[in-house]
Amino acid sequence: MSMSSHPAPRSRAMLSSALCTLLLAACGPQGTEAPPAEAPAPEAPEQGTVLHELKLSNTRSVRFIESAPGEVFVAESGHMDLDAAHLREAMKTDSTHGQELADVYLALVPGATHEDVPAALVAAQGRVAMARHLQEREAARSEGRAAANAPLAEGPSALNTERGPFAASLNDTWDWVGDKQWFTSNFCATTATQGRTCITDYWYGSYSGAKDNTVYFRAVGLAAGFDSTAYFYTQYKSCGFWPWDGCEWKVNYSTTLQARHYMMVTWDTGPRSRWAGIDQSSDRVYLSTIWSTSSSTPPPAQEPCTVYARAHATTCYNLDGTISSISNTLCGDACAGTYATASQWATQALGTQTCLGAYAGCCLYYVDQNFNRCGG
Repeated sequence: MSMSSHPAPRSRAMLSSALCTLLLAACGPQGTEAPPAEAPAPEAPEQGTVLHELKLSNTRSVRFIESAPGEVFVAESGHMDLDAAHLREAMKTDSTHGQELADVYLALVPGATHEDVPAALVAAQGRVAMARHLQEREAARSEGRAAANAPLAEGPSALNTERGPFAASLNDTWDWVGDKQWFTSNFCATTATQGRTCITDYWYGSYSGAKDNTVYFRAVGLAAGFDSTAYFYTQYKSCGFWPWDGCEWKVNYSTTLQARHYMMVTWDTGPRSRWAGIDQSSDRVYLSTIWSTSSSTPPPAQEPCTVYARAHATTCYNLDGTISSISNTLCGDACAGTYATASQWATQALGTQTCLGAYAGCCLYYVDQNFNRCGG
């Protein structure tokens, strides 16, 4: 097993700068609440500082990434077919849950001792502790904002396999039923106090709605087809320090997945509202999210995904009141147990892209089940 890592901070000045950045982030940007919009395509394959990387095989690696001071997560990537045995074993224990960074590292490196833990991970654990304290304070303040923030749409896009391309490849003969069962059994199992979203066999785009104040959050994306890449991303909500400050959604990780490759990212750093998505693919994509909150009460049962709806933007307005060029180009999809709920969630999904209503900078809209067009 070969190992490589980025260097630890070189001076006390750098640590001081990071802590200052963390404290400034707690004050947050001024402005109004903005729900998660679909993340733009990344300029680079992924963001953040790699604190340490473990090369576990030619196709499988685990990285410890810090996307902001104290915002550290574990990202595992690999090939779904070649690394299946390792994944099955890892899913039995979910070894990162409740563990410090050093414990996660030791679990991945047999025979290593605490003296072998990279200095970068030891230093980062202190920033995690400080960030967790600030996140707990932010979570307490955000409870007062909850009534003003309607739940976001959740589930797969309404486009299904019947609308996908017919490539002459392994896609034509692959056991997709078994593939979906494999993904579900390995990545969608939960404990009594965890919630989940598990989406399989959808074309073009899938997304998991915002989960408020999660203390544990794991997202797995898979570019399941043999002929197409996919864009996998996660976001978190950052709110201002004062009650009258607004919130914004920030992309803290994104990457382009090659065909038949997965990415699994895990956070266990304190209460934070999170969102995950996989998109920009012309082939099948799978997505699972598992989360738990500070409550020990089991989460409510998930509403079945049986009815789809699409919200279409019609006339959109620029800030000066003129007609915008994005008119009739935006839409939002959702599914739920009833058409009424699916319509509500589809409208909320459209609202993540633009404000809705006959106002400057906003769009008019309607809801139906016409998935052959996007927009009015």
